[in-house]
Amino acid sequence: MRIITRGLMLGLLAACSGQARADDNVASEIQALKAKLKELQQKVDSEARKTRQVEAAQSKVVPMPATYKALPVDPCAAGKICYKGITLTFGGWVDLTGIYRSRNIASDTGSVYNFIPYQQAHNFFVPETRFSARQSRFSVLAEGNADPDTHLAGYGEIDFEGAAQTASSTATNSFNPRMRQLSLEVYRRDLGFHFLAGQSWSLNSPSKAGIDPRGVDAPGVIDFESVPGFISARQPGLRVWQDIGPEFKLAASVENAQTSFFGGNVPAVGTPAVGPQGVLNPNLQVNLTGPGGSFFNSLNNVSLNQVPDVTVKAAWDPRLGPYKLHVEAWALYRQLFDRFNGANHAYDTGSFGGHVFAELIPKTLDLQLYGSHGVLGRFTQTPFPDAALAQDGTILPLTITAATVGLVWHAMPTLDVYSYAGLEKANANFANVGTVPFGYGNPLYNNTGCFTENTPAATCNGNTREVRQVTAGIYDTIYQGNYGTLKAGVQYSYTQRFAFAGVGGAPKTDDNIVMTQVRYYPF
Repeated sequence: MRIITRGLMLGLLAACSGQARADDNVASEIQALKAKLKELQQKVDSEARKTRQVEAAQSKVVPMPATYKALPVDPCAAGKICYKGITLTFGGWVDLTGIYRSRNIASDTGSVYNFIPYQQAHNFFVPETRFSARQSRFSVLAEGNADPDTHLAGYGEIDFEGAAQTASSTATNSFNPRMRQLSLEVYRRDLGFHFLAGQSWSLNSPSKAGIDPRGVDAPGVIDFESVPGFISARQPGLRVWQDIGPEFKLAASVENAQTSFFGGNVPAVGTPAVGPQGVLNPNLQVNLTGPGGSFFNSLNNVSLNQVPDVTVKAAWDPRLGPYKLHVEAWALYRQLFDRFNGANHAYDTGSFGGHVFAELIPKTLDLQLYGSHGVLGRFTQTPFPDAALAQDGTILPLTITAATVGLVWHAMPTLDVYSYAGLEKANANFANVGTVPFGYGNPLYNNTGCFTENTPAATCNGNTREVRQVTAGIYDTIYQGNYGTLKAGVQYSYTQRFAFAGVGGAPKTDDNIVMTQVRYYPF
């Protein structure tokens, strides 16, 4: 019995010992699970902290202005080249222009309307025709980001409209490359502020949207001299402009000043100048000829300007659903300058103008309006002079009124039809010394010989009062694909030149001009 009792007790103790070991194992597993849960919770908390940090950083980023055109995600997209963080975009075309004029003005792709001859000249009765490849053009835009807020853009553009004295169309047609534009733009995205230095379109040249120094909303015609009433220039200077919201911009510029005087180049001191007017004061000076080594053509004069031209401009691009609208207005300060009778004399002038581009029917019919008034001779397409001179050297500024209206019909995705009408009109400004006439548009000038061929030049002095033009044309895209774009167009223009009345009457003349064009855009 004792033996049995002892055996039972030993068995009970063994059972209790086994149960204790089982309980210890369960407790260990629970502890391990708790440790794993704690580790997972730490990982979740860490990921949550990282997410909150990213969201906080993104909330501090300044949003880009609506007008900023960001670089593509892939800066080396088709048609571009990348080098050390700089994106290069090439542009331009190969051009062949055909020209016919009913009056021979011995001009290339640009028709100089102020030289359409009167009946007095032989070339009034002689037409002209020629071909020219000189409107061919090449450009490159280099862009990069100096930092997240600073965008840099350098732009260069050349054509072949330059003509040194060695240029000739007789044999080799060796015309000179010419700098059209060369500028640097700095854009601060965070401030909406732009700065430009270099040669670009003048600030009074119209844009199609915003303030665009590299492009211009010019009449889409073949004639390089454009349409009368379109005011523009390309010149070196400094410009700043500010984005004010997505729709409005304000700009100001200082640009290279020059003055074009009636009568051409006024000789140096001590040499009298004789033209349709009487002898000018021999102590008068309004310009100088650049000496050798000055990098100016020794046959051209530069005026005596002492301050730059100053222009201010406002541009508005309202949001009107599918319709595009651009409205701009500008004001220009110019100072004309000369020296006579031992003293300097300055004449302050002001001019103003504006431009409208509007889609009358989205992607189908566009309207272009241009208008300006002031001392704008060198900016005109005629071109007019800026000023005339009185006998004693007094500068007589010439006020110009210019206007153009145009319609462009996108008849098909590949075909445009356009029509423009424009005019440029000058106000006379003259002075007399007794019966000797001076100035511009003087009724005492002799016009008696303007109406008969081969009469002496001195008897036809009719100063241009107004130039009018109507023009129409079509432009077709013949091919567009992987190998570029090929376009061709033809246009006709009728231009009238009217003179101020003088002794013998008010002569007038006209010109019928037909131009054709083939252009290949490889980029």
